[in-house]
Amino acid sequence: MNCLVRRSDSLNQVIEMPRKRTPARAADKAPAALEKVAKKPRPEPASVPPADGRRRELVLAAYQLIAESGLEELRTRDIAAKVGINISTLHYYFETKEDLIAAVVDHMTELFRTLRAPLTPGASALEELRHAFVTHMYRRRVEPSLELVVQEMMLRARRDEKVRARLELMLLGWNGYVESVIARGVRDGDFARDLDPEIAAAVVTAYAMGSNLQHGVRPRSFPEEAGYERLVSLLRPKRP
Repeated sequence: MNCLVRRSDSLNQVIEMPRKRTPARAADKAPAALEKVAKKPRPEPASVPPADGRRRELVLAAYQLIAESGLEELRTRDIAAKVGINISTLHYYFETKEDLIAAVVDHMTELFRTLRAPLTPGASALEELRHAFVTHMYRRRVEPSLELVVQEMMLRARRDEKVRARLELMLLGWNGYVESVIARGVRDGDFARDLDPEIAAAVVTAYAMGSNLQHGVRPRSFPEEAGYERLVSLLRPKRP
């Protein structure tokens, strides 16, 4: 736990997300809400601005082709064919393939931000952190392509500055949100008082990203939920 303790006596400055505190209820149990979420109807994601229907079609077509075959196999002629237009028309909307890929990242980021499992109002910080895993599983169920495209773009970001800059904003927002939840939990006594919220949030989000990779390779044997629950338990105050 030493790697998670704060570097100073004061909490890092984070975005406050005040909520009314409610009794813990089943807060100390594994997130059983997954079963309820699984029964909810699949939403219709709509993250590309509808101002230009053709542009939206191209972004969604590229997004789906990346999920199906990966970025290495992405061809503008295939995107155009999927939408039913020619290459010249595609380049009217996107001058280069790189511009289209950047638009796909924006679409992916918006899905990541907006696709969330319902959270009970007044949830404690502990419940909200566990709910982050519920949302993780919820996205995988309702939009399975998202996880695949995120992984493709993470690799692309190492050599594409446009993609890297967009993904950095997405990750900063995600880490900032988790950090604010953990900081609230430290204040409320849900988490150990010597935690550094910034470092703890980095560990939690890194686990979520790494678990996606392992789940993709061995979905039946990787103990993803149990691993997350164990990680959350390590953030809790030590009992005498």
